[in-house]
Amino acid sequence: MLRNVEVQICALIPMLIICLFSYRKQSIMVKSAWIYRQLLLITTLCIFTDILSVACIMKSSQAVATFVCKLYLWLVIWTGYLSYYYLSSDIPSLRERKNLRQGLNIVNVLLSSAVVFLPLHYHNDKNAIYSHGPAVTYTFIVSAVYILGSLVMTKVFEKQLNPNRKRAIRIWMILESIGAVMQYCERRLLFISYTMMIGIVILYAKLENPDSKLDRETNAYSFRTLRDHVKELYENHQHCAFIIIVEDEVREKDALTGEILMLELTKFLSSISEKRVFRGYGNDFLMTFPNEKAAREALPKIQQRFVKPFAKNYLMDPKIYLIPDISVTSNAAELLAMYNYYSYYGINSESKVIVIDAAALSYMKEYREVQNEIISALAEDRIEVFYQPIYSVKEKKFVSAEALVRMRDSSGDLVFPGTFIPVAEKSGLIEQIGDRVFEKVCKFIRDYNIEKMGLHYIEVNLSVVQCENNSLAERYINIISSYDILPSALNLEITETGQLKQKHILMNNMTELRKAGCSFSLDDFGTGESNLNYIVEMPVDIVKFDRSMILSYFDNDRTKLMMEYVISMIKTMGMKIVAEGVEKEYQLEALSKLGIDYIQGYYFSRPIPKNDFISFILEKNQQ
Repeated sequence: MLRNVEVQICALIPMLIICLFSYRKQSIMVKSAWIYRQLLLITTLCIFTDILSVACIMKSSQAVATFVCKLYLWLVIWTGYLSYYYLSSDIPSLRERKNLRQGLNIVNVLLSSAVVFLPLHYHNDKNAIYSHGPAVTYTFIVSAVYILGSLVMTKVFEKQLNPNRKRAIRIWMILESIGAVMQYCERRLLFISYTMMIGIVILYAKLENPDSKLDRETNAYSFRTLRDHVKELYENHQHCAFIIIVEDEVREKDALTGEILMLELTKFLSSISEKRVFRGYGNDFLMTFPNEKAAREALPKIQQRFVKPFAKNYLMDPKIYLIPDISVTSNAAELLAMYNYYSYYGINSESKVIVIDAAALSYMKEYREVQNEIISALAEDRIEVFYQPIYSVKEKKFVSAEALVRMRDSSGDLVFPGTFIPVAEKSGLIEQIGDRVFEKVCKFIRDYNIEKMGLHYIEVNLSVVQCENNSLAERYINIISSYDILPSALNLEITETGQLKQKHILMNNMTELRKAGCSFSLDDFGTGESNLNYIVEMPVDIVKFDRSMILSYFDNDRTKLMMEYVISMIKTMGMKIVAEGVEKEYQLEALSKLGIDYIQGYYFSRPIPKNDFISFILEKNQQ
């Protein structure tokens, strides 16, 4: 008897250990994991009944031995079927066909039940104990069909399969085929149970270990598990609410402090009832709840916790988002794209909890469409430069121009700057756009000899993202050199200074570019983003008064007094002044008398395409 069961016992022990690890904790039960647990249980029972059948053949009555042996054969067929079913659960085109799955279930019930009615015989001597006969032969044939079917599926649906699952199934099926052939040819070996165990171990190690679904650092579920979970929720038309906690500041802490904070936060979030906790990008966390009510009930507790400091007296101030129901999106990919957008860019709101509903989803879709349009415009060179002339009060002619970016969509129509610029700034594409505009301006200066047209320089805007890039100066100096133009033909406009986080990088870039010969302007003075401190601190040559400040000058006595004082101060410091947004003749006359050096606005011209601008300058400067 020992020869007959020793292999099965060696197979049963690992199976029991895997059962212990698989069932000891609750896990996210996506379809494949649920089928795997059934397969694990059935295979373990199959190996156990194989051992029990040997004992029954030796010690029990024929009726008991027949029942146990046929139960074993029935379990062998179900093991083959579940392996086939497990594989099909990973194939989208098969997973969605519920009628096909139900039909296969019925077919397998009939196939496995046939074992009950087929004859079964026994071999029992001192060398070996095993069963044989039509029931055994039938079981081998059905199992072979399932093995062959699984192997064929891994080839036919290769592009739809998880590569790891495909490889694991193929290895398992090949091993089980070898074990079945060996056992069929030499019944005393009883080797098939061992190959079953190897297959289960391979699946556990590569795909179905519950711990593999966890984030190692926090022990929350991983983002990959979230993707699988959400995907299954959609496929089963289940409802679910999300709370997303985006904590940016922890990323700036040292590794040890960040890890301690994340562990404490995970422990707290795990204490909340009716939830699952997932680790998102970076230090973000996502919590799923069965419904909106459960999520909203958890919100006060979550908010209250962030009022108190965490480890090392660190006070977190995260952004908290609530998705009341995943049904606001049409598929799992949209939901994950929404999380990706809001975790990185967010939305401006004073609310403690930002609700992401259908309207927010619509905004996000529009954002992504514009973002994709920008990417394609950059690739297809649909980024253009328009020029707005700048008039010199002293010289009474146009001496410069501001280069302004414009973009055309795929149909050739212009896209409003207010539509694509904010998206470009949030997504980081503004740096690529800025570089493209700078190159086009350099080419324009080279090709059209602006000095002969009476122009001293062209103004080019710099975004905050560009200003905070350490390589800006070096990159722009190389571009200027490649077009063989004078750096003095370029004036770089600095704007949105209030948003600068790394001012020292901007100052370094300005220093290097000024050494090369470029000049600088401080744009939008008077909007609140640019103030007197920046005039004092930054090495600029020109200060540009914002349109709103110009309009206020004619409507508000206080603004009038303030502007007269500021103009006097700027002049004393040796800088020039540009008035933007001038539209009326009386504005031009008053500002000229006030001491403004340059005038820019619709009174003279809107921003116009390159060829129109050249014609405009040649005509006006010859008068």
